[in-house]
Amino acid sequence: MSSVRRYYDDGDTRAFTARVVTLGEHAGRPAVELEESWFYPESGGQLGDHGRLGAARVLDVQAEGAGRIWHLVDSLPQDAQVECEIDWARRFDHVQQHTGQHILSAALENILDVPTLSSSLGEDRCVIEVGLDSVDWRQIQRVEAAVHEVLWENRELRLHWTDAEGIGQFPLRRPAKVSGRIRVVEVPDWDFSACGGTHAHRTGEVGVVKVIGWEKVRGNVRLAFQCGGRAVADHAWRTETMLEAAKRRSSSDRDLIAHLERAVEEREELRKRVVELNTRLIAEEARAANLASPTGVTAWWPERSREDVRTFATQCLLAGAPWVACAAASPAPALVVGRAKGSTLDLKAMLPQLLVTSGGKGGGSPDLLMLAPADAPGAQAALAWLRDRLG
Repeated sequence: MSSVRRYYDDGDTRAFTARVVTLGEHAGRPAVELEESWFYPESGGQLGDHGRLGAARVLDVQAEGAGRIWHLVDSLPQDAQVECEIDWARRFDHVQQHTGQHILSAALENILDVPTLSSSLGEDRCVIEVGLDSVDWRQIQRVEAAVHEVLWENRELRLHWTDAEGIGQFPLRRPAKVSGRIRVVEVPDWDFSACGGTHAHRTGEVGVVKVIGWEKVRGNVRLAFQCGGRAVADHAWRTETMLEAAKRRSSSDRDLIAHLERAVEEREELRKRVVELNTRLIAEEARAANLASPTGVTAWWPERSREDVRTFATQCLLAGAPWVACAAASPAPALVVGRAKGSTLDLKAMLPQLLVTSGGKGGGSPDLLMLAPADAPGAQAALAWLRDRLG
C-alpha cells in the first residue's frame, strides 16, 4: 500500500498515533509500514528521521516504490496501533541544514551566477557541488552576507502544490525531478525549489549558515557548510582552538597564521641543520668502522631509522670500504648492502636470496640494494647471510 506522508503539509507534529499495516523487512532489517506517518524518509540528500514506535526505536526511515514508507526498527511492535514520536532534535537539525542549503544555493546563483549541481546533508558534514572552477574567501563572504540578510529578515517560507502543467508558473532554480503532484518551496524574493524535504517556517529559524571549506572535484568546487546549531557548535571549537593556539604562542589571534608560517620556516631550517649535523656524525662513525674493518663493514642496530642506515652505508663507501652490509630492527626493519665503484661483486645476483631470507621486499642498483625485511629476525638472518658471503 501507499503510506500517507503527513510531513508534506505538517512538519510540526512530533508525536502521533498510527495504525500498523505491515510488519516485515527492508534491506534485511526489521521494518514497519504505517497507514500514515509524519516520519521523513531519506531522500533528496536529506537523511531519514529517527524516533520511536511504541517501545521500538526507529533507526532509519526509507521510501520504496509505489509510495511505501518503511520505518526500520530494533524490534517489531506487537500492537495494531502504536504511539509514535519523532526525534525532534535530529529533525530540527535537518530542517536547519536543508533550509539553509536552499538559501545558500540561491545566494551562489544570485551573487556569483553559479548553479548547484548536487547536495548531500550528512550527519556531520553538509556539502554542495557547484559549477565553479575555483573560489576564494572574499567571494564566500559576499555570498554569506546575502544569505544572512535573508535569514535575519525572517522571511516566511511558502509551500505550493502544482503539477507538470502548473510548474511553469514558478521560476525554479533547478528543474523538477518528479512528476505528478509537485511541491514547490518558496523563499520570498529569493528562491523557488521543487522539493519534498522538511523546511523551517521562517528563515530566521536557520539562524546562521557558514561555509567551512571547499575542494576541487570533477572540475567543480565542492563546498562544505554548516547551518544553525551545527554552525554554532563548529564555530565554538574552531574559536577555542584558534585562541588557545594564539595564547600559547603569545600571539594575537589575527597574527596566528603569520606566526605559524614563521614557525614552519624555522622548523624547516632546523630540520635541514639537524640532517646536516646527523650526516656529519654518521660520516665520522662510518670512517671509524672502515678503519676497524678495511676489508668490508657490517653493522647491526636494534634501533635506527631506515634513512640513517642508508646514510651509514653510503658514507662507508665514500670512506673507502670495498663493501658494506648493515641493518636495523626498528622502528622499521631495514637492510642495506653496497659495493665500491668498480667492484666485481654482483649485488643483483644476491637479491633473490636476500628477499627469501629476509621475508621482505626491496631492490636497487648494481651498487646499492635496499630491503625492507618482514621483521627483525628476517633482517638479522639476511645480514648474517651477507656476512658469511662477503666476509
